[in-house]
Amino acid sequence: MEHHRSTDRWLGIAAAIVLLIAAVLVVLPFFSALLWAAIVSITLWPLRELLAQRLRLGSNTAAALICLALLALLVAPIAAASVLLANYTEDLLGQVRNLMQDGLPDPPLWLASVPLIGHWLADQWANYRHDGSALLTQSLALLEQHRGLILSAAREVSTGIAELLIAVFLSFFVLRDGKRIAAWLSHGAGRLSEEGPELLGLTARTIEGVVYGIVGTAVVSGLLGWVGYAVAGVPKALTLGLLTFLGAFVPFGTTLVWGPAAFWLLQQGETGWAVFILVWGALVISSADNVIKPMLISRGSAMPFVLTLVGAVGGVIAFGVIGVFLGPTLMALAWFLVMQWMARALPMPKQQTSVEGPKRNAEDVDRGDVR
Repeated sequence: MEHHRSTDRWLGIAAAIVLLIAAVLVVLPFFSALLWAAIVSITLWPLRELLAQRLRLGSNTAAALICLALLALLVAPIAAASVLLANYTEDLLGQVRNLMQDGLPDPPLWLASVPLIGHWLADQWANYRHDGSALLTQSLALLEQHRGLILSAAREVSTGIAELLIAVFLSFFVLRDGKRIAAWLSHGAGRLSEEGPELLGLTARTIEGVVYGIVGTAVVSGLLGWVGYAVAGVPKALTLGLLTFLGAFVPFGTTLVWGPAAFWLLQQGETGWAVFILVWGALVISSADNVIKPMLISRGSAMPFVLTLVGAVGGVIAFGVIGVFLGPTLMALAWFLVMQWMARALPMPKQQTSVEGPKRNAEDVDRGDVR
């Protein structure tokens, strides 16, 4: 009888493990979208409370309004890009057709004066000058050579957009039932470890710090870029400032804005202002991304500044875009666990007692002298 009970117990454990593995496999394709939904919900939770509690809209309405706003923010740039592409498609196709028929025109005079690579670029340009067949052959060869890379990039972009849309859909449920989810997670974490609830709180604070750090850094970078472009006399300074704001969300993305702006000034013969934009971009705009962002992120936890920087950069390298959030969060949790372990493993210092002992003896002697 005892043998049958033991067998039944092990069969039940095996069945539970199989079901758990199956559930993980089912959720795994949506893991990234779930992480995005959690990050968005934690960041926008104060707004949800404002709409649901103070304005008395209810949890369903508040969550729906926030998700509709997020959907608009995601769809609007895609729609705008589609409209621009539709408007300029015919012109672009005409220019490409002319290039393939007539080849490249004569190279501009300034091309050879570009430092380091100017002469190489001029020679390459000359190979396809007024020779459309050679340009077409080379273009087809490049497309064939990098076909896998192009398809992979297109697949990554489409997958990222799909994940963001799924994340917005999942955010509705997280925002609506966030209190129950938080209570369930806190209870489960408390059963696993005494530090479980504190780790959950640290995770939420770190995610908030990361999001505020990234958005705040992007705003500062955009404002600094706009000021620099306006002072240097670059046209469309406000538009370039907006592009700098968007580029700040990507590592070294601002360089793709102020770099061409400095190159344009160099073309116009404004060497001094070109050097100014290079210095302004490298030392001022980029410093916002390299210094201000980790400082704002580190405010969410007691982790040292350098570990925050390592977490942000290493997270992007290891996990991609979402690693910007995962890297600092994982580093903060690891830092907390190490500090907790060291506090328990190391003995309490006895310096305080050894100092207080002679002090008390001296006080007793003084009291005896007074008596």
